[in-house]
Amino acid sequence: MDERRSMPRWQINQDAELTVENGFRSIPCVVEDISPGGLCISLKRNLFDDVFSNFKLALDGDFELNAGAHVAWHDQTDEKNIYGLSFNRIEDSIRGRIAQYVQENFPDLLVKQWWKGAQ
Repeated sequence: MDERRSMPRWQINQDAELTVENGFRSIPCVVEDISPGGLCISLKRNLFDDVFSNFKLALDGDFELNAGAHVAWHDQTDEKNIYGLSFNRIEDSIRGRIAQYVQENFPDLLVKQWWKGAQ
């Protein structure tokens, strides 16, 4: 399958907390991959696509982002729901902080990406 994303995603498999608009409690999830353009998360709950129009995501390392996204795809297994999200509302400063977060917490991923482009 051809890659259609304009920005590569970094596979971080990081525990996080998702809070949707009007949510009283955060929902535990795993950020499978992330980029300045979107992310893939997995969680035990099945959510309506429109809840991602306004959400907050808190990752370890004191990184938090407020964004809006549309669901590009959704896959469901017996144990989890996996959502591919494309940001449609996110501040430019947060986009830059995503790369910074990956660089600080997963430096090998950036090195791997640089070398992949050199092939």
